[in-house]
Amino acid sequence: MDRRRFLTVTATTATVSLAGCAFGESEELDAELEDDGTESFEADEGDELEVTVTVEDEGEVDVWISYDLDETVENADDEEDAARAYSGPVLDETVEGEETFDVEIPTDGYYEVTVTGGSARVTVE
Repeated sequence: MDRRRFLTVTATTATVSLAGCAFGESEELDAELEDDGTESFEADEGDELEVTVTVEDEGEVDVWISYDLDETVENADDEEDAARAYSGPVLDETVEGEETFDVEIPTDGYYEVTVTGGSARVTVE
């Protein structure tokens, strides 16, 4: 009985893993952010991500993505990883309605998405 359960779990895990590869990567971030709300996500140098911003109310919001040094240092495996920092925003845009942007990640670490001026759903894939 335990052997059957093990084989079932192993087969299910393999199927789910392969399905993830076949249907693309999972989302890095999907969140609704209120005015001055922030969320962080982890990314690797060279990642090319698609950022979709959907304004929830009429009007426009400012959205930017910047390197999150505090989160990166807190989660670094060693001091050398924590020593790398990037300054400047990866994305700095005003959005009305819905827009999609392509961004390339300049260095490994955590990045913070911030929305001001209203609320918006932000998806990073």
